[in-house]
Amino acid sequence: MDVQLRSTGAAGTCGGCLSFGVLTAVMRSHEKQFPLSLGDDALLLRNGARIPWNTITRFRSTDVLLGGKYQHTLYELWHPGGRIHFPSHRIENAEAVISFIRSHLPPNAQLV
Repeated sequence: MDVQLRSTGAAGTCGGCLSFGVLTAVMRSHEKQFPLSLGDDALLLRNGARIPWNTITRFRSTDVLLGGKYQHTLYELWHPGGRIHFPSHRIENAEAVISFIRSHLPPNAQLV
């Protein structure tokens, strides 16, 4: 399953202009650890790293609120090499992606 990213929109474009491109560079470097594709045996990140499902040790989803109003959900997966985290508002098909991830987590992975 391919993972499509949503555009950052007008806020990302304006922020990029006002910060002379610094915000855009930071956002692009952060996107490298977003999922690129999901397979039956592994998760492939945009930076080329391949994370086998059986190495995932923890999964957490956190609702992000601003002024008490829901903004998006932050998803985090831990593996021996570190942590993968991505927000739901940047993933085009977020519900299908999360459903796929949850169905491929190993039985011993902690759901936090």
